[in-house]
Amino acid sequence: MPDDLMTYCEQKKRFMLTSKMEWLWVKVPVSLVGTSYEAIRCMHCHGAVRIHQQRIDHGPEDHVEHASRQDSDNCQGGNIYVRGEHRLSLQPVE
Repeated sequence: MPDDLMTYCEQKKRFMLTSKMEWLWVKVPVSLVGTSYEAIRCMHCHGAVRIHQQRIDHGPEDHVEHASRQDSDNCQGGNIYVRGEHRLSLQPVE
């Protein structure tokens, strides 16, 4: 797994499309997510993730990790990806 694979996630944002507001998932860097953590998900498996922020200058940069071990096992972006086939989350964030 490349080191920068989980420095991006998807965040749900509102857009004006065809004269009405619609919610869409947008790929964003984890450092720009802000404080609305409930509207983010893994961009690979659509599972729930939690944010880890950089605490010291030479430490790991902002990134997300799966909230569920099962998602991490089956997602190509997971740090425990051991299965040969990528699967979407069984409990996707909608």
